Amino acid sequence: MQTIKIYLDLPFFSSLLGWILDGSLLWMVSQISSYTVKMRRLILGGAVGGAFQFILLLNQASNGFLDNWILSPFIFLIGIPLMMIGITFLPTRLPKILRVAGYFYGLSFLLSGIQWGLDTLNERFFHLGISFIWRFCFQLCLIFVLGELGWGVVHRKFWEQLCFYPIQIEFEGCQLQLNALLDTGNRLHDPLTKLPVVIIELSQIKSHLPKEVVGLTESFNEGGMAADYDWNLSDDWAQRVRVLPYNSLGNIQGVLLGFRPDRMKVWCKEKETVIPEVIVAFYNRPLSQEGTFQALIPPTVLTN
Repeated sequence: MQTIKIYLDLPFFSSLLGWILDGSLLWMVSQISSYTVKMRRLILGGAVGGAFQFILLLNQASNGFLDNWILSPFIFLIGIPLMMIGITFLPTRLPKILRVAGYFYGLSFLLSGIQWGLDTLNERFFHLGISFIWRFCFQLCLIFVLGELGWGVVHRKFWEQLCFYPIQIEFEGCQLQLNALLDTGNRLHDPLTKLPVVIIELSQIKSHLPKEVVGLTESFNEGGMAADYDWNLSDDWAQRVRVLPYNSLGNIQGVLLGFRPDRMKVWCKEKETVIPEVIVAFYNRPLSQEGTFQALIPPTVLTN
């Protein structure tokens, strides 16, 4: 019986780099589709692709020692990709998983096509010797370049790192945690106390508010004024509630309802800052269509 000696260092190293590439590709798909995915699921999904690549290289090194089913187009083009997508993104609704799969296959084919085209040009005209590690670096960079050129993923993530701040609003024993966007154009302040105003989505805080405050807020949002609504508030909330006039594009002399919380915390570069005096105003529509932030904070909050 013939003995086959197989060295596993190259297949193992190649599959490790393939794991990183597949994980990066899944991360890019999650960013394009605005799908929040935990890191461990990205790692597991990428590990499936890395393990499959290890099996392919092992089969190649052994001159087809493994069964030929591993080379089946069904396994390579459908089975493994769907397994990676399922581990990373399921459970979710069918339209969303189909959209994710479309982005995954589209990016994969685009990456393969660009790589094949460049390899063909190199073989015909340049004859450059490209090492495996340089090929890996190029493919990794290409994933981020395509994500940036097609969907602006890279600069959006960079923007989020600079302008997104976790906040916590505390009042009457409630601690509401939200993701806030720094709004440099926000100059809104309470006309009486001159305190800066943080705008949050009403849906995020509605369940924590007294029904009288919710009703009053909805009356203002519908264009009603104070005279049209019964201000039946408790003494504590009568002192907290603020009426905030504002001007904006397409809405001249609008009115927002807000309140004064006990305090607000802002985290900037993992440093916690307590803001004891601030006004929180309610906005009855989503501030972000993708749901990436639920509040707007003015620059004056960070400088206090």
